[in-house]
Amino acid sequence: MTKALRDGFTVPLPLCKHFLAAVLNEDLPLIALPQPEDGWDGGIIGALANFAAEIGMITAASKEDRTKKMQEAATAPGWPAKWLNDTSASKDWSFNEYVRELGITFQEFGNNGHELCENGENIALTIENLEEFTEAAARWWLRNGIGPQAFAFRQGVEDVCTSSAIWAFEAVELRELFCGDDRVEWTADELKEHLRPRGGYKITSPPIEMLIAELVRMEPEKRGHFLEFVTACPRLPQGGLAAAAISVLPEKGTFPRARTCTKEFYLPEYESQELLSSKLEEAIASAKGLFDDNR
Repeated sequence: MTKALRDGFTVPLPLCKHFLAAVLNEDLPLIALPQPEDGWDGGIIGALANFAAEIGMITAASKEDRTKKMQEAATAPGWPAKWLNDTSASKDWSFNEYVRELGITFQEFGNNGHELCENGENIALTIENLEEFTEAAARWWLRNGIGPQAFAFRQGVEDVCTSSAIWAFEAVELRELFCGDDRVEWTADELKEHLRPRGGYKITSPPIEMLIAELVRMEPEKRGHFLEFVTACPRLPQGGLAAAAISVLPEKGTFPRARTCTKEFYLPEYESQELLSSKLEEAIASAKGLFDDNR
C-alpha cells in the first residue's frame, strides 16, 4: 500500500479508520467494535457493548434497586429487534432468552472464536457479567487481537517510507491518502475543469457535455462505480478530480470502455442523453471487477 501511495495510486481497499488509528497506537473507542449494521461477523459484540453502555447508565437509590432494574432490562421483550435490527421469529426475545438460546459465552464472536478469558467457552453470558464480557471483548477486538496486524502494517509502511513525517497525519487523513475519499462529490464546473478531453474531443464537444450532465446527476454510489470502471478505485484520490486525471477519448464502438492503468475513458458519440445513460450503465455493470489495463 505504501508503494502504491509513493507511486501515486489509490488502493481500492476500504480500510477502516479505526484500524489506522490502531496503527498510530491510539486507544480505540467501543464504537470501533463491529456493529450489526456493518454486515460483518461479530456484530453481536457491538450490540452487546451498546446494551452494556445503556445498562451502565441505570441509576438507583440502592444496590438492590439497581439489580432489580437490570433484571427488568434483561427480561424485557424485543431485545434482538432493538439492538440487532432483527426481524426474524426471535425478534421478540428478551436479552436473557437470546443469549441462552444462542449459547453466548466469553468468545470472540459470542458463541465461537477465540476465548476472551481462561475457559471462556464455558462461561455463559448473563446480565451480571455483561460489563466484564464487554471489557474482555474490547481488549481482544480493539487491542490484543489486532495488535500484530497493526504492528506489521506500520512496519511495512516504514520499510518503504523512510520519513517519519507520515505518522504526523491523523487516522482519517491516512485513510484518505491510502484509500481515497469516500465522498465522491463533484460539480459541472469541476468536471469541466479537470476532465481531459483528447483525440479530437474538446470540453465543449457534445459527447463531453452529455457525459458531464450524466456524471452530475449520478447518485454518489453510481459515481463510485464510474470511478472504479475508469480508474479501478471507487473513490477519489487525495486531491480529488484533479488528481484522478481522467482522460476522455472518442470510441467507435457501441459501448463506452476504459483503460484503468492510464485512466482513459473511451466515449462513443450518442444521439441522446438517455442513450448515453443506458449504455454507460450497462457497460459499468458488465465490467464489474474486470479491468482493461493491457490494450
